[in-house]
Amino acid sequence: MERYRLDNKLLFEDKLPDEIANKELQEGEPEIITPFDIEIPVSIEEIINDLPEMLKTPCNYLVDEVEKEVFFIGALGVISGMLPNVTGLYSGKWINANLYVYVLAGYGGGKGGLDFARELGKPVHKDKREQAKFLISEYLKEVEVYKKKLKEFNKDKSPQARPPEKPTPPPSLMLFIPANNSKSGIYQLLSENGGKGIIFESEGDTLADAIKQDYGNFSDTLRKGFHHESLDLFRRANNEHIEIEHPEISVILSSTFDQLKILIPGIENGLYSRFLFYELKQNNSFVNVFDHRKKDYKDKFSLSGEEFKNLYNELNKRDEPVYFHLTPDQEKKLVNLFDEKKKKLINEIDEKIAGTINRLGVIAYRVMMLLTVLRRYKEGALTQNIYCTDVDFNNALKIVQKLETHALNVYEYLNGGIENKTLAIDLKERGKSYGEISKTIFGDDRHKGTIYKWVNKKKYTGNGGNG
Repeated sequence: MERYRLDNKLLFEDKLPDEIANKELQEGEPEIITPFDIEIPVSIEEIINDLPEMLKTPCNYLVDEVEKEVFFIGALGVISGMLPNVTGLYSGKWINANLYVYVLAGYGGGKGGLDFARELGKPVHKDKREQAKFLISEYLKEVEVYKKKLKEFNKDKSPQARPPEKPTPPPSLMLFIPANNSKSGIYQLLSENGGKGIIFESEGDTLADAIKQDYGNFSDTLRKGFHHESLDLFRRANNEHIEIEHPEISVILSSTFDQLKILIPGIENGLYSRFLFYELKQNNSFVNVFDHRKKDYKDKFSLSGEEFKNLYNELNKRDEPVYFHLTPDQEKKLVNLFDEKKKKLINEIDEKIAGTINRLGVIAYRVMMLLTVLRRYKEGALTQNIYCTDVDFNNALKIVQKLETHALNVYEYLNGGIENKTLAIDLKERGKSYGEISKTIFGDDRHKGTIYKWVNKKKYTGNGGNG
């Protein structure tokens, strides 16, 4: 039995569908449409079963499958921002595990899993806020002493008198940096936290309102932050220069598609390719709000959060970083896989997808780093040099494969794909060939395979599924 897939759905047929083998195709229409060189879609359960125990356990707390998927995607983002002093050499640069994650859903679309993902970082955030409170109380004491000394200085008329030194305000320590913030505010908070932080915003309206403001333009900050490029900002109001040499930013965002376009209006600005996207399909069933299996969620996730806090503290106190490595065989496989993927998607979509595949390789490497750290820590083998296991290497590739479909859906949306699909179907119904439709939409006939899939998607694959 042959296996084919159209738009990420599998068809099992003894032969090619008659409509694929029609006269038009035989006379020179798409040569690349079938069979598609696509593997069977990966299930979330298959991925979770191979995760390190530290991440597998909280994933399996959740009984709702959609919540479990959303939690897992969000957890990758949160954990990636809690691995200080872990680095790996990629394309000649030392990079950290930081990931950008974006969950897309309708209003009230069931993003509850993200709240549980945040719980993993809450103990670290709470510790930092408690430390900040202590520093503020000490600072206020120093201010009172300073005021008394200043008063004495002002009374002292001797030439030897020296004014007291004004105390410096303490840093605002935190793990989660609010997205509802000005650009200078984000720079300042990052600077006060050693260039490290997690921007976590699950409410699209809050994010959209902040970005609409002139002072809330995060796009360039996030683009640079993804590659740890230095950030600098000069504030004329108080003649202050903020410079962050190696920012380590993780980002977890959630919004509707409409709100997404406020942050990422199109694929050309480069921010699109830096995110792992997850498109949450609308669940039209009413959730069982009395499911008693969920009653212990808070306590369970608190325990997991404490475990991640212990890992964070152990890494944070290290004098030397943990160096992450792939084996030579893994390095070769990763390069070959993404080389094939890049050529395939450029051929099937367009050349603008190239940057996306390049960064998808970076993302896969960072996921491998994250999974390996969790596994080695649990094994008590978090030495200065750690090597990726094959199970974590392969699982990271499965994660990227699963989320690639979601990224391509977002790509089509931002690149006018929905309108182009509608036009393609309309032109086909008018009797135009795939080549003619390709010329109308793209300006040449090199995208006949893409047109074929657009036109035949509904006929052969239907709707639904999370990919």
